[in-house]
Amino acid sequence: MAAALSLRSSQQKELLHDYRRHPDPAVRLRSHIILLLAGGHTWATIGSVLFASASTIARWQRRFEEGGVDSLLGRPSGSQPRWSDEAEAVLRRALAHTPDALGYLAVNWTVPLLRKHIEKEWGQSPSDLQIRRELRRLNYVWKRPGLDLRGARSPRVRRRLRLIREKVRALPAGCVKLFEDETDLLLYPPLRAGWFERGQQSKVSISGWNAKRTVFGTIDVETGHRVFIVRPGICAPDFHATLRAVREAYGSRKVVLLLDKASRHTAGTSARLAAELGIERIWLPPRTTKVNPMDRLWRCAKYRICANRQHPDIDAQAEMFVQYLLSLTPQEALRKAGMLSGRFWLFR
Repeated sequence: MAAALSLRSSQQKELLHDYRRHPDPAVRLRSHIILLLAGGHTWATIGSVLFASASTIARWQRRFEEGGVDSLLGRPSGSQPRWSDEAEAVLRRALAHTPDALGYLAVNWTVPLLRKHIEKEWGQSPSDLQIRRELRRLNYVWKRPGLDLRGARSPRVRRRLRLIREKVRALPAGCVKLFEDETDLLLYPPLRAGWFERGQQSKVSISGWNAKRTVFGTIDVETGHRVFIVRPGICAPDFHATLRAVREAYGSRKVVLLLDKASRHTAGTSARLAAELGIERIWLPPRTTKVNPMDRLWRCAKYRICANRQHPDIDAQAEMFVQYLLSLTPQEALRKAGMLSGRFWLFR
């Protein structure tokens, strides 16, 4: 018997999700039946492939035509309200705001909180599965948010960056222009996502001991040359060692450091040593993101060297960390730092 069944794109997406991921094999079978019917396959073909009787195929086709995708989940009729345009409008309005803006004591939406809000506004309580299905249809996923500093796009910051660009362009030819920054390394490994076997808890063995080292580093904005130094702390004397390493690396050439106003950088002893070594400092705007390209180098090296791995000791980890960064070609270092982009703020 020929099957004549058409699906909306949203229905096809929901059925594919249930067919691939639903924990109940009966629901996966029903979804498979409907997908094959929509593909134009005959009952005889579907029955031979899925070992389903004609009465089973007819029953689930009828239920789907009467109740949609929810009817395949085996709920009694009327146990859950049918999702409607009104419910979708409530959901869309909620997602356009954070929960605290609507009076809830939360900053991010969860499925239970959305169900509570929709019930309050719509007068009916949808199931968690209905809400998750609609969220997927609206292209929402469960993921970790990122930090967004509003001040980084403020007129004050843009004006400060413009003044820095003008000051850097006015520097004499042959002047070495370096971004400087530092990062902490912990023996306890940071965990990062990766490909692991489904159904098995992936684990990273650790020793139970922790230790810390600080890596100070600079990168030349023109050549990509890098200087790194590993220190036990992150205080002014540790920064002084970095200033001396920079002066040793560049000889008698004029050096300008672009760096933030951390206390170790602004300390009186640091100012006196920088003046003694002939190193000029240009201050980056405070509390801004995506300004110092060293941040990107740190992130790349931590992913390659530190993540999901317990090193034998912190000094071995710091050595591997620095060696990886030094193994990059100048072109690779500039690219990973984001300075080859035409949108990098210093070269606009």
